[in-house]
Amino acid sequence: MYRFGEWLKENRRLSGWSQVELSEKTFGEISQPAISQYEQNRSVPSIADIDHLARAFGHTLATVPWEAIDFGYGAKRSVTKLERRRFDLKELPQADSVRTFDGKTYELHGFIGIEKASGEAVQLTQLYYRIRTVVCDAHVLAKRKNPDDELIHVKKQKRVRQ
Repeated sequence: MYRFGEWLKENRRLSGWSQVELSEKTFGEISQPAISQYEQNRSVPSIADIDHLARAFGHTLATVPWEAIDFGYGAKRSVTKLERRRFDLKELPQADSVRTFDGKTYELHGFIGIEKASGEAVQLTQLYYRIRTVVCDAHVLAKRKNPDDELIHVKKQKRVRQ
């Protein structure tokens, strides 16, 4: 596993491009200073920026090696030390996956969710209010019964059926 910046720098160097040249390959959508920030892991790219960068390297969002990239949001929190409280958007990058009310499952990679069936990439801000269940290390961390309820940490972690 390596950080997003390392993946970006490695792909840029394998392509033989400078940061300026990579910026040009994104048709100016991503500036050289932004690329520098991403490579130094000082900034986290948006899903749109990841898409532009992936396309510059001949990838699509579906072919980005998500399982090998760490977006640097810190270690996943222990599932045994959770209290009953609201599960905030900022906590989602610590989870492994979420399931929505429409039955879709998204693997989480930082603030990006990749839908398992289609490979569609979605920012977590777009998913948050559709989430029914949050899972980490095969345990349910948080859930809501109705779409209008708050997403709440569960007191008793249940193991998820595989």
